[in-house]
Amino acid sequence: MQLDRVLTPEGMKSDFRYLRTRLENTHPGLYARHPKERMQGIMDSLENTLEQTLPFTGFYKKIAFLIATVGCEHTYCNMGKDWFNVAKTLHFLPFQLFLAGDKPFIIINGTADTTIRPGDEMVSINGKPVDSIRRALHKYMPSDGFMTVSKDYAMSSMAFGLLYNFFIERPDSYEIVVKTRTGALIRKQFSKDLSLERINQLAMKNPVNKIVLNADAKGRELAKHQWRVEFPETHTALLTVRTFGADKKVFKKDIDSLFAAIRKQQTDTLIINLMNNDGGEEELAAYVMSYLIDTPTRFMNAEYLITDHDSVLAASDAPKEVITNKYAFIEPLKNGRSYAKISELAKELELMQPQANGYHGKVFLLVNGVTASAASTFAAVAQSNNRAFIIGQETSGSFTGGGAVLGLNLTLPYSGITAHTSLVFQEFATKGRDGNRGVIPDREFVPRFEDIVCGYDDWKQRILTLVSAE
Repeated sequence: MQLDRVLTPEGMKSDFRYLRTRLENTHPGLYARHPKERMQGIMDSLENTLEQTLPFTGFYKKIAFLIATVGCEHTYCNMGKDWFNVAKTLHFLPFQLFLAGDKPFIIINGTADTTIRPGDEMVSINGKPVDSIRRALHKYMPSDGFMTVSKDYAMSSMAFGLLYNFFIERPDSYEIVVKTRTGALIRKQFSKDLSLERINQLAMKNPVNKIVLNADAKGRELAKHQWRVEFPETHTALLTVRTFGADKKVFKKDIDSLFAAIRKQQTDTLIINLMNNDGGEEELAAYVMSYLIDTPTRFMNAEYLITDHDSVLAASDAPKEVITNKYAFIEPLKNGRSYAKISELAKELELMQPQANGYHGKVFLLVNGVTASAASTFAAVAQSNNRAFIIGQETSGSFTGGGAVLGLNLTLPYSGITAHTSLVFQEFATKGRDGNRGVIPDREFVPRFEDIVCGYDDWKQRILTLVSAE
């Protein structure tokens, strides 16, 4: 792959129509965020811009814009199979940024300079305000609906440097303006040691990064325990669930044990931490929810495809049993939809029954812009049923439903650009809020630099303070 490779109008149009046809024929959420007429107009306008030759990056920007406009967190694109080798040739911004906090602050300094420290604010890059760069990048980044917090998380760390090269400019040097934590302004230019490998080497050597690297190491150690319960105060439990992607039998058995411990402790305040939980099995999210309800409750209203064609299913990443015996799992297509049946592969469609030893006290739910997919569904159902007070930032997944992870892995034949497009649309059992937004917290908690690097005990204390205020 060559980023400056010149693409012909004929080749680009062929690729664009290839992708458009598959979106129109197979993506059940193509018109979920924009009316059909508007979405068709957007695609027509994009195709009409392909009358002249373009460099590869110019065409990629148009494909990325189209994918982002669909507004599906499980539909995305990449430059192709050689993108990582291409990244090795780029000049990266030698700083990692965190863009979903109270300001765009540096989290890693990848230079030998020690005057710029983690926690300092990145004000501008090559004369462009960081906030304007961030908003420009939003146009090319996928998310459910019109969410932006999830995009800010996705472009943080080294991803920002990659996206800057792909969508803003590919510079040979970087002139930056930084505002230190004491308020001083620093202007510096960096034109050497801008390869990814060299930046990583310098980052590990620079003593200013020690506070972040130590915090990261401790965080990784904690993350090994992907679901756990603690009792930070008498009658208060903190249940952390880092993922719903797990062996179902093991997960359910462990959750049973954790809620037994919560009950034994005579807990009256339960804090469930779903921050940075990027999802997994909807069935497992529903299983945890069954411990919080006292009447039969729906978690998922429906799941459907807009095609049941054998060739589409065979080309997808659907389970083998669905491909070989589809009507055991889905209904035949009727009125443009093929609905999923309740089965071992879709138990989230069952009516949830309350657990005999469920928890019926106060629930506080912690979420952020990485709370995605099944974890975001959990938050939406909890909020819709008035079962939890939500603290944090808007989740990554839509409040009412969206495309599921099962889909098509496509390679555009001419350019080699790859894409994953969703085949299944999920309708959550939620009501009363904007379906183009995620779960909006009842109380916002925007992380500061101190929250990123503080010890776990300090973080818990801040959370307990927020909870006690409610």
